[in-house]
Formats: sequence, C-alpha cells, structure tokens
Amino acid sequence: MFNWWKKHFLPQTGAKRIEERQVSDNRVQALVNRLAREGKAANMDGELESLNVAELSSHELESWYHLRGIAAFRRGDRQLAHARFAEAHSKFPSSATIAFSLGQEYEYNGDPATMFGLFDRYRFPAIPASHALAESRYAYLWGDIGRALSYVEPVLEMHFKLGLADDMFLHMRGMPFFSQTWDYLAAYYELRGDLSALEAITERAASRLKDYDVSAQKRFLESLRTGDFSQYSATPNYGTASERARAAVILTQHSATLDGANSFLDAVQFSARDFPWLSDVVLLARCEAAHRLDPAVEPALIDSFFTRQPLLFEPDHALNFRVLAYQEYLKQLYQSRRRLQAA
Repeated sequence: MFNWWKKHFLPQTGAKRIEERQVSDNRVQALVNRLAREGKAANMDGELESLNVAELSSHELESWYHLRGIAAFRRGDRQLAHARFAEAHSKFPSSATIAFSLGQEYEYNGDPATMFGLFDRYRFPAIPASHALAESRYAYLWGDIGRALSYVEPVLEMHFKLGLADDMFLHMRGMPFFSQTWDYLAAYYELRGDLSALEAITERAASRLKDYDVSAQKRFLESLRTGDFSQYSATPNYGTASERARAAVILTQHSATLDGANSFLDAVQFSARDFPWLSDVVLLARCEAAHRLDPAVEPALIDSFFTRQPLLFEPDHALNFRVLAYQEYLKQLYQSRRRLQAA
C-alpha cells in the first residue's frame, strides 16, 4: 500500500509552491525526478555516483546522501540502505527526512527503540503528513498506541487549522483526506476501548470543517459504540468492490464453519479496475476465520498474507474492514519475525 516512489522521490510538503522552487534549485533532486519521469529509476545509483559532490551545495549534498540510501532501498539491499542512511544522518543530523528513513531501517531490523528515538525528534510538520502516518503505522505495529496517536494528532490539528476538508484542496497541500486521518485515530481509540475522544473529534470536525459532512463518521462511530456492524453487511452482492469485500468479511465473522465463512469470501469478485489489495483483505479474512474455526490451516494462510502484506494493513483499512482485532494477534507474529530477521 505504500507508494515508495512518491514518498521518497517526489517532493511532499504542505507548502507546495515553496518546495517546487526548492526542487528547481536542487540539481540532485531534479536529476532523480527526471529519471523517474523517463522510467530510468534503476539508473539512479550510477547517476548519483557520477556527480561531482565537491560542486554540490549543502542542500544538494543532503539530497545526494539521502537518495543514495533510497537507491539501495529500492534494490532491496537493506543492509546497504541502512549504512547509507546512517552515514547521511551523521552528515545531516538535523534532516527530518533522513532521520525518518533511518528510523525505518531500524524498524526493519527489529529495533523499535532506536526507531522511536528518531521519530520522536521529527514530527509533522517537520516531515510530510504521509511520513507522519507512516510513523504512526510503525508505532501501531509495535504496540505503542500512545505514540501512534501522538504522530497523527499534529496532522489532525492541521486539518482544523486549514478549516477545509475538500479532497483536492488537501491533496495539493500534501495532506491526507480528513476521513483517513479520522480512521487512523478511530482505530487507535477502538483499541484503547475509549471512544470519548473520538466523539469529541467528530463533533469538532462538524463545527470547524467547512462544508464537510461527518454523517459517515457518526454512523460508523455508532457501530463502534454498539459493536453492531450489520448495517455494513446487509447487501454483500451490491455496492463498490470495497463495500462488497467489507460485507463479506463481516459475514464471515458470524459463520459457525470455515466452509461457510469461505463461501462468503468466494462470492466476492474483483475486476481489473479494483484495488489489487482488496484481494489481500479477503485473504486476511480467511486467516481470521481459520484462526477461529480451523487453526490447523491458519499458518499457511498467514505466510501467504505476510508475503503480500509484510507490514500488515494500515490502521484505517484494518478498522474499516473489521480485521483490527485479528491484526492484534498478527502484530505479535510480525514483531517476532522482525526480531528473528535481525538476529
């Protein structure tokens, strides 16, 4: 679900015009963006090494060190990526984006403490909102819901500061849609078992965000309060692909047999126009059903799911497709696999 190219190679900040001017003045970033447009990303490492670093400005040199790490990351050489990001961080310790990238490598190596040390120093708006959500996702994966909330809360405050939740308006400012920010927070408050703060956020959105309809959030919030999500599973054969998948997942959770659960999931069909990850939602629902009804078949399904979604699902997706509780179990496996990988 992460679009790593957009996150790491293309500019992202809330101040688009300022950043566009900065990129135009940064020959290293301009070079990499050109390679991206021409479909020559695989040449990035060689192109960067061919530059005369003695001629680069401090700003360009920072980009050069960072992008060398990203080049190794894209090739799947995580050991080299870690080394390069560490070098970049030593050269530019105040760079928020380099610290973020290095933090990710510590997470990959099963060292959340060092990761959090880096993330805690640089939060939105020092980093793009997309990075803040990524930091929050990692905190969620390692079971630190307090930190997960703290990384998203500044993004929420920016929504209220902007006062407008129009999707295009937010996109042009490098901001997530308000519904995504709300969903992240909703997932964490559901895990905490306390919806009072989410209720307050929803009411605040109703009064502070111009022309934004919070009825969908209020409807979902009521289901969170009651635990009754039948309104989302009433018509499993109609609606969008996402709605049909969610309906099927919810129905499986009330099935008394694995065959019955799988029959709901088998009925969900996707087209080439649908998000490919929706099939992974179905797979995760099969894992959850096996966990409850036939644990012997669960391990193979989990291995398949981890292959397709190594970072599990983002909190907002886990919330909406009602697999948040099951991912709490998978998070334990995720953490143990990360630590074994680093051993």
